Amino acid sequence: MKLLRMGLPLFAIVLAFAGELSAHALGQSYVFFRVEDEHVSGRFEITLADLNTALGLELKEDHTATMEEVEPYVAQIRDYVVGRISITSAEGPRALEFAPPRLFATDFAQYFVLDFELDSFASPPEFLDMRFSVMHDVAPNHQNFVVIENEWRSGTLDAEANLVLVFEAGDGEQRLPFASSVWRGIGLMIGLGVHHIWIGIDHILFLVALLLPAVLQRVPPSTRWEPASGFRPAIMNVVKVVTLFTIAHSVTLSLAALGLVSLSSRLVESVIAFSIAVAALDIIYPVFRGRVWLVVFGFGLFHGFGFASVLGEMAIPGKFLALSLFGFNVGVELGQVAVIALVFPVLFLARRGKGYAFPVVQLAALGLIAISLYWFTERAFEVDLPLGAIVQDTLGLR
Repeated sequence: MKLLRMGLPLFAIVLAFAGELSAHALGQSYVFFRVEDEHVSGRFEITLADLNTALGLELKEDHTATMEEVEPYVAQIRDYVVGRISITSAEGPRALEFAPPRLFATDFAQYFVLDFELDSFASPPEFLDMRFSVMHDVAPNHQNFVVIENEWRSGTLDAEANLVLVFEAGDGEQRLPFASSVWRGIGLMIGLGVHHIWIGIDHILFLVALLLPAVLQRVPPSTRWEPASGFRPAIMNVVKVVTLFTIAHSVTLSLAALGLVSLSSRLVESVIAFSIAVAALDIIYPVFRGRVWLVVFGFGLFHGFGFASVLGEMAIPGKFLALSLFGFNVGVELGQVAVIALVFPVLFLARRGKGYAFPVVQLAALGLIAISLYWFTERAFEVDLPLGAIVQDTLGLR
């Protein structure tokens, strides 16, 4: 049995099968599965060139074929596929219910796609036994790949590279296992939340703008900063700020993910960028007069909408949405804690250093304001300013 475990690195797949699965390759057909407890759906994909070979058709192979041209052969193609794919569960053989076919193209081929659903299950299936012999009667070297693209319980979402089975000529039935625990799904969402914080440089800079003055205190009646008297008042400042930020973004993350509130991504991303400037401005001059919690909570609401946009792009089954929200939020908090754990000790030790209270913090605030306004301009007016491309080229990021 050619079973490639879900944790197998992608580079191993590339080496073994001489092609990147997510991009598709010649000499291969595919079945992609999407699993949601008792509901299993998916799609079958085969190139028009392979259909010509298998069925003696004369479909165009130059990326110009249309569904109108393929339509006369749909019943013949469907019969061919059904005759060479069988799926059985512990409850017995499963019938495939097909949606109208469609075409899609890669750089090198057009694919005929049959979306399908398996007839309903009484309980979530633990496995499917499959036979998949498309093209093997006319092309013995052809490979048929089975991919679990979506299975929340296994921590798999939109993973076209999650190759699980490979069928070659002469292979018989193979077993496609499914996960039975929600913990991997929760783990996936926690990891996604952590990852989003670490790649979300705007969220990190907002936190940095709040952390910079957390190890300082203003000396009334002036606006001058001085080092915090000790560790306890400094860390309590951080706890208060992070708690408010967490409450705020958790509220809007939940409301947006549940579809109860919606804001345009342009507005949300622009406000998130602007939030950095406002938090940094309060470092230079006490705009909010000790009421920085207004900044933290108010802008935290918009950061929550930003977090929700990540979940909105994922194909999360509705049944697991609450658990996904929980896991993602936990991941975001863990990501924040990691940022704080890295940044706060450095700032606390540096707070008494010569020049930290002035001018280091003020210069850092000015830098944050500049970055913030740059991003705000790009996002609010939907323009690409040249500096970003110049920096990427200089650092070799493009």
